[in-house]
Amino acid sequence: MDALILGATPNSLSAARSLGRAGLQVVVAATDTDRAVKHSRFVSRFEQLEEIDDRAIDSCLMRLPVRHERPFLLATGDQDALLVAKHQNQLSEKYCFVCPSYSSLEGIIDKAKLYETAKQHGFPHPGFQVVRETSDIDAAIANVPTPCYVKPALAHEWHRFKRGKLERANTPAELCQILSSFIGLRLVAIPMEIIPGSDGDVYSVSTYIDRLGNPVGWRTTRKLRQYPLSAGNGCAQEMYDQPDVAELGLRLLAITGHRGPATVEFRRDERDGRFVLMEINARTILAQEMITRSGLDVPLIAYHDAKGLPVAPTGRPLPIRWVFLGEDFRAFRQLRRSGSITTHQWLGSIIACNAFAYFALDDPGPFLARIAMWLSRRLRRRTVPRKS
Repeated sequence: MDALILGATPNSLSAARSLGRAGLQVVVAATDTDRAVKHSRFVSRFEQLEEIDDRAIDSCLMRLPVRHERPFLLATGDQDALLVAKHQNQLSEKYCFVCPSYSSLEGIIDKAKLYETAKQHGFPHPGFQVVRETSDIDAAIANVPTPCYVKPALAHEWHRFKRGKLERANTPAELCQILSSFIGLRLVAIPMEIIPGSDGDVYSVSTYIDRLGNPVGWRTTRKLRQYPLSAGNGCAQEMYDQPDVAELGLRLLAITGHRGPATVEFRRDERDGRFVLMEINARTILAQEMITRSGLDVPLIAYHDAKGLPVAPTGRPLPIRWVFLGEDFRAFRQLRRSGSITTHQWLGSIIACNAFAYFALDDPGPFLARIAMWLSRRLRRRTVPRKS
């Protein structure tokens, strides 16, 4: 094993391909098994984790056999990254990696802390309120007009109970009900202003911050579509030059003290044109293959930085458009029903894509596995007898 990737998502698959193409033997360890990732020719072995918590350190990560001294370790999810940062002293005895301090990382991943940092340093941010207990609900209803979104402070804790990124409250009564449900789940809620604009108004800067705190190249991108609509993951994205987003994002990352991969996301406010902070992903991202294909191979850069090897300079970004076909098809169907896009327009946007969540010419296994899984689900639905 030359490299261990924590997580099994399209993000993790892209990282495995980057490292595998460089000749490294890659092992993937995760709790939720994406069977498509296991079919990559660049994944030599899959390790099943029971939980991504403190127990995983001694029960699995410190026990994995290695052929070479200190293999590279890359976390591709929030919970994975927090685990590595928390136990970095122990893990560094066996692995090499670059990560920030636990407090710095928590200050990014915890959106309540991130928005407070943005507010303190004058970065444009949505109006928000932090709700930790029942006594905070009245202030939230008074200070955050509805309709509004309600985000979890820690997304990975939210995903233990529900799917999606957030909930929408259309009335004060709905907001009260949603906040009460968060408290019942012992989750911190952030009711926040909805920044007006389309899905195409979401911009990001992706970069790698080396162990000395210097950004090693960056790329700015724009969402074309996301699913669920208005508040989901970007399922169709493209490279897009936006210097203001790069300046804001890199400056905020410097303030947080981050090290390693990061993507800072903003939404352009259609009322005044400002770029308003949405979130920071302090890791590689869903559309990482787009960043890699553009000429900024973040997983490989991270490997070189962790090993103390020279990092090759990055050139001008290549014009890449990326799509997650299954999710984008769902977004297309909703947009078509509302009259926002035609089938011809959607097909034209797909044909223009040259990077994909699962498909790669030199590694077709994951894409074929996704098709097989989709066909299997369709077949099961047709064969399940209907209740009379």
